[in-house]
Amino acid sequence: MSEIQDWERKIGRRLQLRDLHVVFAVAEHGSMAKAAESLRVTQSAVSQVVAGVEQELGVRLFDRSRRGVEATVYGQALIRRGKAAFDELRQGIQEIEYLKMPGTGEIRIGCPETLAASVLPIAIDMFSDRWPDVLFDVEIFAGDIAAAKLRDRSIDLVFIRDGPGLSSLAASDDFKITKVFEDRLRVVVGSKSPWAKLRRVDLTDLADAPWIMLPYGWGVDLIPKAFGMRRLPPPRIALRTFSIHLRLHLLSTGRFVSALPDSVLRLHQERFDLKALRVELPKTPYGVAIVTLKSRSLSPIVDHFIRSTATRFETYSRPGSRARAAAASGDTNSRSP
Repeated sequence: MSEIQDWERKIGRRLQLRDLHVVFAVAEHGSMAKAAESLRVTQSAVSQVVAGVEQELGVRLFDRSRRGVEATVYGQALIRRGKAAFDELRQGIQEIEYLKMPGTGEIRIGCPETLAASVLPIAIDMFSDRWPDVLFDVEIFAGDIAAAKLRDRSIDLVFIRDGPGLSSLAASDDFKITKVFEDRLRVVVGSKSPWAKLRRVDLTDLADAPWIMLPYGWGVDLIPKAFGMRRLPPPRIALRTFSIHLRLHLLSTGRFVSALPDSVLRLHQERFDLKALRVELPKTPYGVAIVTLKSRSLSPIVDHFIRSTATRFETYSRPGSRARAAAASGDTNSRSP
């Protein structure tokens, strides 16, 4: 009992939330001086806080060197659990605000650029039309860092496509995966392109075309595989880029060939005057999913956003139809969460 009371004393009276905030800043910046600058306090004040926490816990939280500071195993444990505690408090405050005024709060989203240029605009536009007081904070990154971002609770959810990144997340018990819809990869050119004028287009017609490729994903596996299956040499690559906007602008000139997800093409086809060619590609999973951290309590507004988005894109997986695009802007959800 005395040990429990002692820990309650340390946590409740001696280890303050402000102290944890300072520890987080030092770990983030890797320097007492930089942490002090970000917190707008003196370096001496930061050093005193860290030293006080170390004295209370009886362990060294950081290793010091000329290059800066680095969290020890004890520091890493405190930071990991401390961030979880801070996040739960933050979620609690957001839930109280939501109960006081439904339709308010913040949603922090991570996703790759192709989803930021296709799925996300539709999802945010639909949701913000109903809930204009919700703040969206979007961070663009590749799927390979999604796990770290979710675990450190710097984001609420991740949009991600089928592939190694999603497979890695699915293999862990830490994450909940909500399938949104099945997408499809299309071979695309500008409407002014000579290939757009052909009645029938085969990969043999595109063997010497200048291709714009992703430096990962379909750019290194699916498209080269399609050429290989036809016993054709690899496509001639004119440009490798992550940028969806660069691809769209160059495709509109009519001089290039690339591939786009159907969801991206649907949103940008008219604006950039694009045309999808009827070229058969190997069938491969290319769906879109939302991933969250299982052990984390999500705020009501985040949970509602996930459910609303999944409902909105249900029609995207159904064969058939340009009506799927209309469904993205229709009214299928009630205003009540």
